[in-house]
Amino acid sequence: MPAPALPSHRLDPRMLRVWYVSDLIGIVVVAVLAVAAWAIVRHLGGDVFWVYLAAGVLEAICVGDLLISPRIEMATWRYDVTPTDVDLYHGVFVKKRVLVPLVRVQHVQTEQGPILRAHGLATVTISTAGESFEIPGLAEADAAALRDRVAELARLAKEDV
Repeated sequence: MPAPALPSHRLDPRMLRVWYVSDLIGIVVVAVLAVAAWAIVRHLGGDVFWVYLAAGVLEAICVGDLLISPRIEMATWRYDVTPTDVDLYHGVFVKKRVLVPLVRVQHVQTEQGPILRAHGLATVTISTAGESFEIPGLAEADAAALRDRVAELARLAKEDV
């Protein structure tokens, strides 16, 4: 039996820039914390070698994440909405496939942080009684349309039960 086809919809290409910006902010935060730790350890007369080592390892991990994760995440993120389910597929090292039955959907919302807003993007969050599922990086109009479609299909699915 062949594997089921992957969902067909992809994220907006601008999401790649959002992930890069977010990772760069993380690198800057780690650098600022490293400088603060260095100043405190030096003020207390401790050995700053360990601060250099820890900061270097953390920065290397952050830079590695910046170079690898966004492109892989962008290439793998897919979703579809059918009359019965929301089908999600994503992951960098661990691929995750989730089918969210529309009859279980309690509410759907769109969200925008400052970085997403600056790029004209939004995230759609689909909540069930047990957990929430996000579809990040959709154009604002697409996110609003998807939110409304999922809400309507969920309402219809509950009427059919």
